[in-house]
Amino acid sequence: MTAENLKNISCLVVDDDSFMLKTLSIIIKQLGPEQVYQADNAQDALKLIANRNNNIDVVISDLNMPQMDGIQLLRHLGALGVNLGVILVSGEDPRLLESVQNLGQQYKLRVLGSISKPVNKDLLAKFLSDYKRDIAPSPQGPATMVFADELQAAIMADQLDVWFQPQVDVSTGQLVGVEALARWHHEEKGFIPPGIFIGIAEKYGMIQKLTDSILKKAVKQISDWNKMGFDITLSVNFSSAGLCHLEMPEVLDSTIRNSALRPDHLNIEVTESALPKDSSATLDILTRLRLKGFGLSIDDFGTGFSSLEQLKLIPFTELKIDRSFVHNAADNKASQAILESSISLAKRLNIHCVAEGVEDQADWDLVAKLGCDIVQGYFIAKPMPAADFIPWVREYSKKHRTPAT
Repeated sequence: MTAENLKNISCLVVDDDSFMLKTLSIIIKQLGPEQVYQADNAQDALKLIANRNNNIDVVISDLNMPQMDGIQLLRHLGALGVNLGVILVSGEDPRLLESVQNLGQQYKLRVLGSISKPVNKDLLAKFLSDYKRDIAPSPQGPATMVFADELQAAIMADQLDVWFQPQVDVSTGQLVGVEALARWHHEEKGFIPPGIFIGIAEKYGMIQKLTDSILKKAVKQISDWNKMGFDITLSVNFSSAGLCHLEMPEVLDSTIRNSALRPDHLNIEVTESALPKDSSATLDILTRLRLKGFGLSIDDFGTGFSSLEQLKLIPFTELKIDRSFVHNAADNKASQAILESSISLAKRLNIHCVAEGVEDQADWDLVAKLGCDIVQGYFIAKPMPAADFIPWVREYSKKHRTPAT
């Protein structure tokens, strides 16, 4: 991505070392961003961020600072609920940097990555490009102020759309499936990021109705594509609310069969956090879903503490590695080790392994080398509305063998 593409990104550099503060600011301006704010302490940084007139997009922060360190800064940013990118720059141990990066993600911050000092200019450019590429049409401003009653009205009025992100076989490049993702375009506020409205739906007990709406639309679309000759699977994420109704397996079985699909066309993705501990009802539901032929995927694998226990208890057919262990893993020894062990574990358990967050050639090369089965991410394709899917497949099929007829 050229400097011209990055010029509209507004950055804030936070470092108590005046030399590093100036050096980083110069490097960032050389990369393209024209507006670069500076703060020699975390308190001043928070004041600059709180001033909405500054419209700061990305914070580049040191960790070891007096009075308020970089970890405390992340905690405050998380409490503010700001929707900006964060890049960590420090001379501390790389493992410590990795832990802080994970902590930032726990605070629901968009942590773009971490860089050990001295700063690698190319890596910094990559992280800024990642931010530019990932930002939604209107990620900040009025669109982030959404109330529960607005979301409820949108769900009741069937105003949420389903978008699809392709999944491909690593060894052949063949299209094998899609993940269904909820999207909401508010009539007045524009695009509402999923990270905002999904959280609202979970907090106010609307997540199951939202999931039902997305599932219904996605199943119909997959059925239509199946009739066109695209024999692909559909992955849909289910929350804990959907894993407590004992009749769920029968309802899903009826839904799938009425759409002329087979149960193995549907992969039910569940995150570790969505699995209630010591719940016989959840285990009952998931095992009966598997008995009926549905696929079961443990999503965001590696982000929790009981993933291995869940793999032992539940008959999963797929292990989906969280993007935080995939993207840029080639440059991170800890992530690479976790990625390699996760893929090896999936193979030993004889289940499919999916890597999400494959966003560049380096990511693809690494997961391919390690023997991953399926990948998804921006390197293959961004999530897209149904209307764009067939044109994308036809373009993709010019370079790769697909199931298209």
